Amino acid sequence: MTRKQERAKQPIKGPELGTLIDNAELQDVVFLELHGARLGVDDVSKLPPPDGTTMKVWFRADSDQIQVRCRLELRTSEAQFRADAAAAFVITGELPTDEGVQAGFTQRIGVAVVYPYLREAVHDLARRLGVEPPILSLIAQSLEKLHTDTSSS
Repeated sequence: MTRKQERAKQPIKGPELGTLIDNAELQDVVFLELHGARLGVDDVSKLPPPDGTTMKVWFRADSDQIQVRCRLELRTSEAQFRADAAAAFVITGELPTDEGVQAGFTQRIGVAVVYPYLREAVHDLARRLGVEPPILSLIAQSLEKLHTDTSSS
C-alpha cells in the first residue's frame, strides 16, 4: 500500500491546508472557453490602451470534489484573448469550510495546476491568429489583477 493510499484511509483531523493538499487528487482539467480575436486598425483606435492581464479565480466545493476555475483575459496591440479552464480534484475526507483554507488551496494548488494550461492556450491562439504571442508570467500571482472568489455550493 502506498503512502497516499494509507493517508486516504485516515480521517482528516481538521480542515488544515496541509491535510487538504495531502488528500486531494487531480481528476481533470477542462476548458470552458477559448477565444482569440485579431484586432483591425479600426478596432484598436476605438479601444482604450491595454491595461494588462487579468485573471479571475473561483473555488467551489461539492460532495467529495473541489473545483478551481481560472479565467484569463488580456489584450495586446494585435489581438485579444480569453481562456477559461477548471481543475477538478477528488477529496478524501471532509471538505474545508474555512475560507482561509479554501483560498490557500485555490492559490497554492488550483491556480498552479490550471495556469500552465491557460498560458499554453493563449500562446496557441496567438500562433493560429498569426500574431505575436504575448509573454505571460510564470507565476499567476504576479499578474496585475487577481480576483478570487471562494464559494461552496
